[in-house]
Amino acid sequence: MLNELFRWMSDKKTDRRASDRKRVQFPIGLIRGDEIVSGVGTEISLNGLFFAAKIKPPASFNVVMDVAGKRIRCRLTTVRTESVMRDNQQWHMVAATFEGIAADDYDAIVRFVKDIPEPENKAQSEIAKAAAEGDNAYRLLPMPVQKRIVDLLVGAGRLAPGSDPRNPLLRMSYLGSKNSKHRFAVHSRKTVADEIRAFDSTFVVDDEGVVTLEN
Repeated sequence: MLNELFRWMSDKKTDRRASDRKRVQFPIGLIRGDEIVSGVGTEISLNGLFFAAKIKPPASFNVVMDVAGKRIRCRLTTVRTESVMRDNQQWHMVAATFEGIAADDYDAIVRFVKDIPEPENKAQSEIAKAAAEGDNAYRLLPMPVQKRIVDLLVGAGRLAPGSDPRNPLLRMSYLGSKNSKHRFAVHSRKTVADEIRAFDSTFVVDDEGVVTLEN
């Protein structure tokens, strides 16, 4: 249903710049304070994207999205919105353009839209970027690394089974690197018998994206 609505919306006669674009579903989250409101993207181009969300975004807003296995944070400008009802729920169909985005993230979008192969050592550049972001490190790690960290925490009993790697109950900070191995401190939480328990763990991630739970 969302795809049909977006097809209708995107085919309306509006000012669509000549640009490569790709129609594909991808997860997107609107950042509202400390909350991330989930949405569904259906088209991305070199200028912007289309997505659906249950809240109407402001004129300018931040998002985090997963495109081609890469976690991307950027700022968008709303071009137009349409409100529709589906299963007694209101959805907002949003067309937005890029307002602010990191150069390497935009390069990743260009490669994805144009079907250009990824660089040989993608993991190394993304891990280095995450390291530079301090407490925001987890959000910027490659998705496979995020999933591995969550799996190891669940296996160690330090995170609830079924935790979503895109929005787990944890916080990460960067501890430094040595010999191409990056160390991260992770503070995670898990509810046990109606009691919230906290855990502190240390992970090592090498430049190839191999993850090890150190303690």
